[in-house]
Amino acid sequence: MLLTPHIMRSLVILTLATATATAGTAPGVTVTQPSDQAMTEGEVTVDGEPAQVFALAQDYRKWTELMPDVAKVEIHEQKGPDALVTLVSPSGHRDNLKFHNTPQANLIFFEDTGNHGRADVWAEIVFAPTTTSAQTKIHIRLYAKVHGVATLVISDRDVREQREHKIAAELTQMREYFRRRVAGR
Repeated sequence: MLLTPHIMRSLVILTLATATATAGTAPGVTVTQPSDQAMTEGEVTVDGEPAQVFALAQDYRKWTELMPDVAKVEIHEQKGPDALVTLVSPSGHRDNLKFHNTPQANLIFFEDTGNHGRADVWAEIVFAPTTTSAQTKIHIRLYAKVHGVATLVISDRDVREQREHKIAAELTQMREYFRRRVAGR
């Protein structure tokens, strides 16, 4: 393959974009930006069987230990795989979430219902088996797109950087949480 200046420039841009997307992440945590600019993905491998890890993560009260920016959890309603939950940050910010999980797929899905139409925000967390027994790959897809007047004060780049930071922090915290659980057996 002939490396023309155009191809070289494309490779440099791709390398820089990949480095930027994963900069600042802990070892073993990957964060990527797919082609949909409103989406960010990340993954980490933790010890434990997927169904067990999913069951622990589905216990919303444990999210104060599982997620770094959750100080309090308020469960308003829970019926089977569906729930209405408010996550409160240490600063008092409240995220009102509507969960619709799929236990057969070890999948947690939620959307933020408290942003009054200023943004579309949802996340999907999948707990999948790896090729190594008793390990689980946690894969997060986080979608956040700002609308209307909010776009005047926050750019798509700012939103992307916030998604990347949030996923890196959450996956790092999850890895440590499950590491402590395994060590405490």
